[in-house]
Amino acid sequence: MIGRFLEVNLTNETAREFFIDKSIYKKFIGGKGIGAYLLFKYLNPGTSGLSPDNPLIFLTGPLTGSGFPTSGRMVVVSKSPLTNTYADSHAGGHFSFEMKRAGFDGIIITGKAQDHKYLWINDGKIEFRDVSHIWGDNVSETVKKLRDETEKNARVACIGPAGENQSLISSIMLDKDSDKTRAGIAGRTGLGAVMGAKNLKALVIKGSGKLDFENIELFNAGKNNTRKVVEMTEFMKVRNKYGSANLVGPMNKGGFLPTNNFQKSFIENGEDLYCESMNNHKKRNATCFGCPINCGQIIETKKHEEVKIEYESIALLGSNNGVKNFSDVAEACLLCNELGLDSMSAGVTAGFAMECKEKGLLNNVPEFGDSKGQLELLKDMAFRRNAGKLLSDGVKRAAEKIGNGSEKFAIHVKGLEMAGYEPRTSWGMALAYATSDRGACHQRCWTVNAERSGVLEMFSFDDKANFVIEGQNERAAAFSALVCDFLPFNLKDLCTAFEGVTGLSFTESDYYEAGDRIWNLIRLFNMREGFERKDDTLPDRMFEEKVKLPSGIYTKNEVSLNRTDFQTALSKYYKLRGWSEEGYPTYEKLEELGLSDYVRGDEACTYLKNLYQKNIPSVSLNI
Repeated sequence: MIGRFLEVNLTNETAREFFIDKSIYKKFIGGKGIGAYLLFKYLNPGTSGLSPDNPLIFLTGPLTGSGFPTSGRMVVVSKSPLTNTYADSHAGGHFSFEMKRAGFDGIIITGKAQDHKYLWINDGKIEFRDVSHIWGDNVSETVKKLRDETEKNARVACIGPAGENQSLISSIMLDKDSDKTRAGIAGRTGLGAVMGAKNLKALVIKGSGKLDFENIELFNAGKNNTRKVVEMTEFMKVRNKYGSANLVGPMNKGGFLPTNNFQKSFIENGEDLYCESMNNHKKRNATCFGCPINCGQIIETKKHEEVKIEYESIALLGSNNGVKNFSDVAEACLLCNELGLDSMSAGVTAGFAMECKEKGLLNNVPEFGDSKGQLELLKDMAFRRNAGKLLSDGVKRAAEKIGNGSEKFAIHVKGLEMAGYEPRTSWGMALAYATSDRGACHQRCWTVNAERSGVLEMFSFDDKANFVIEGQNERAAAFSALVCDFLPFNLKDLCTAFEGVTGLSFTESDYYEAGDRIWNLIRLFNMREGFERKDDTLPDRMFEEKVKLPSGIYTKNEVSLNRTDFQTALSKYYKLRGWSEEGYPTYEKLEELGLSDYVRGDEACTYLKNLYQKNIPSVSLNI
C-alpha cells in the first residue's frame, strides 16, 4: 500500500495519520512531485521559511524499500529560507528505507516545539523527547547519543550547530560518515535552518514492516532488467572506483572547474585534487540501500579515518577557493558534515569572502589558498561569530550588506550558491541554472557532457532550450520516483517496476507528462511567492567578465555570456514550455496538465488569480 502519511504538530505534540489517494501518485509519482503537491496545499503564500507554519516534509518514493537499484534515496521538501522558493533537498543512505519499514511514505512536520526536542518513531509509536542535553553537539556525537537512547540500529536525521543557529546554508544530515553503510545529506537550500527554527534536533526512526507489492512478478521484471543495465554499463565501474570525484580532472582540463570564486575556469597545478590522488586516500566504499553501484567514497586523511567526499565538495571547497591539497579539502568537507553546513553553499560563500578580501572589502577572512583559514571561517559560519555573522546566510545576503560592487561577484541564482560547473564554458548550464526551480542547481539538467561530446554546440544557445526542458522534466520525474542521478535505466523497466509496486498502469508517456506537470506546479508555487522573469538570470560576472579557457582546447581563448543572446534563449525556453513571455504558465498549459484548479477557487491562490487576471487578460478563470 502506498500513500500512508504521518503529520506531526510540534506545537501541541500531536500526531495523526492520513492517506493520499493513488490517483495523486499517478499524477505526481512520489517524492519530489508529491512534495510539491503537499507544499502547495499546506503553505499560505508569503509565509517565511523559518515560520512555524512552514511544513518540513520527509518523503520516500514509490520504489523505496523495494530493492530496485538506487531506490534508497529520499527527499525533504519545504519552502527554502535561503531562496524563498520551493525547495527539495535529496539524499541517499538508509533513512528512507527505515521510514518505509516504519510504515510511512511521508512525514509532515509543522509547528514549533516549546523546548528543544527530537522525535522517536518506532514503527507506529511516536514520542516527543527532550534533547537539551544534546543541543549544541556535532552530527557524529548526536547520532551516537540518540542511538544509545533509542535503538542501536536506528536511523537518524539531524542538524548540527549550523542548523541550530539557523544558518540559511545549513543541512539536514542522515546518519554519520563513520557508519559502515553510507550516510546521506539533504544539503541544499538551507533546510537545516527550518529544523532549527522548529526547535527540532532530530528524527530517529526504526521500523520492522515489509513493503507490499501489487504484482511482485511485474516488479521483479523491471528491477532485474535494470540491474542488468547497471552491470553492463562500463561507466558504472568508474563510479564504483571513484564516485563523482572522477569528474574533477576532466572538468579542470576542459575549463569547467570554478576557481577563485568563478574568476577562472581551471586551477593550475591542481592534479592533487583529481580522483587518482583521492584513491591514494581511499579506505573503502559505502553504499545506499538497494544500490549495486556502491559509489560512496570513504577516505582517510592525516587527522581523520572516515571522510565522505564528492565532486561538488572538491570543486567548491577546493579549486573555487584556491585550495589544491586533497587532504585539506577533505578536512573542510568533514567539518561541514559535522557542523551540518551545506559544503556547496559554504564553499561558494567562503570563496566570495576570499575575493572580498582580495578587493579590500573584508579583512578578517582568509585569502585564496588558505586552507587553515577556511576551516576557521566554516566554524564561524556555523556558530554565527566573527565574520560568520555576515556570511552564515549565504552570498546573496552577505553581498547586500557589504555592497561596494560585491553583488556582481556573489555567485548565486535566486539566492542559491552555484554548483561546480562554469556557465560561461557551458551555455546549456547557464540556461539550466537560470531556470532551475530552486536556484543554481546542476541536478535539474546537466548539459556539460552533451556539450563536451559534441551532442550540443559549445559556446552557443542553439538547441539548448529544448534540451534543458526535456532534461528538467525527466529529472523531475526521476526525483519523484526517487532514483539516483547516477542510475542508467531503461524507462520501460522503471515504469514496469512502478506498476508492480503500486498497481497503477504507468507508461513512458505518463512519466514525462508527470515530470512536466511537477515542473509547472513548482513554477506556480514560485510565482505565488513573487518570482518573475527577472529572477531567471545569472550573476553579473557571467555577462560582464570574460573567463580564460585552457590553451589548446578551444578556438576561443576566453569567453563570457551575451545578455541579449541569453534573453533570446530564455524567451525560446518559455515559448517551448507553453509559458508567456514573462514566464507564466499559460492557462491552456495548465489545463493540458490538469493543473487549472490550482489557479481557481483556492483561497491560497489569490496571488495567482490576480497575476493571471493582470498579465493574461484574455484567459477566463471561472473563479
